[in-house]
Amino acid sequence: MGLIVPILRILYVALNVYDTFKTLKPPPGSARTGGRPTVRAMSQRKRAMKGCLAIWLIWCCYAVYERTVDGIIGMFIPFYSEIKAILILFFLLTRARGAEPVYLHILRPMVKPYTATLDLVVEAVTQLGDLVFLFCAVP
Repeated sequence: MGLIVPILRILYVALNVYDTFKTLKPPPGSARTGGRPTVRAMSQRKRAMKGCLAIWLIWCCYAVYERTVDGIIGMFIPFYSEIKAILILFFLLTRARGAEPVYLHILRPMVKPYTATLDLVVEAVTQLGDLVFLFCAVP
């Protein structure tokens, strides 16, 4: 099982990148609307973008979890590698339909109470990064 999980991870990321590339490409224009995309095409693109975002958020949470507590939990749970492979395979096969409910019912309720604090921290880190870049750029 040591080789299956990394292969599934690589395949999952590759499919996410390809889906994101397809989603970010603007829909083709329609002859009926004078070369602009139809409302239906824009609505489908918006829905696909939400799905892509949910997939990437779930992947980032999984990557952080795997990096921080994977080794400790893996020692105590039997067949842990197989469980991870099944979980990645589930998200690989269901794509956005599997990731969106996890995002909506688990991830979003966990983060929502802390959005104001997180916004302040992100803004402070961005300002600090800009300041460091400014000092590094000045000769």
